[in-house]
Amino acid sequence: MAYTNDDEALQQWPIECRDDALQYLKMSHEMVKKLLEALMGNLGVELDDSNIDVFIGKKMVNMNFYPTCLNPELTVSVGRHSDIGTLTILLQDGIGGLYVKVPEEADMENKGEWVEIPPIPGAIVINVGDMLQIWSNGRYKSAEHRVRTTSTKSRVSIPIFVSPQATQKIAPFPQVVEKDGVARYSEFVFADYMNSFFGNAHDGKKSLEFAKAN
Repeated sequence: MAYTNDDEALQQWPIECRDDALQYLKMSHEMVKKLLEALMGNLGVELDDSNIDVFIGKKMVNMNFYPTCLNPELTVSVGRHSDIGTLTILLQDGIGGLYVKVPEEADMENKGEWVEIPPIPGAIVINVGDMLQIWSNGRYKSAEHRVRTTSTKSRVSIPIFVSPQATQKIAPFPQVVEKDGVARYSEFVFADYMNSFFGNAHDGKKSLEFAKAN
């Protein structure tokens, strides 16, 4: 359910869930602003009301249902990928099934392996998206993840995807490039990145190759 304004949401979103979904979206919006202020501030980039829409110009609420499968090892509910936007706010049920790949460069024993993110009552999962990785010139890493079904219970998850507008130009922040001495990604329009992402099969984080600097 893509959000443009309250009136459109009340008219077009399913009546069974629209009020709760709209409240969830609004509460998450303030949290996302605070998260971005902290993350960008750590990079020396100051956010205010004049530029926050660059990061959260578009918001979408999804409601995902994963039915039970007698042989879950033979299914892949969502292929491994990273989200293309800025941040993803994920509300899980108590079933589990979300796995994140630990980056190879991580200083951990299980680097390169898939680690389940267990649901915690009252907690939400925050995923860094590809755009935040690019804006930060690679300092923040988007989360490669996948979802597995179970043979006993159906699974429900409700993610909010926060993204730039399709017409927004994306490039690493000059403040970060100056510190790093190199821009690791080229400038592009977000719509072109989306077309590349949805025009190809999910294959981990290969979608980021679209933006790699030459």
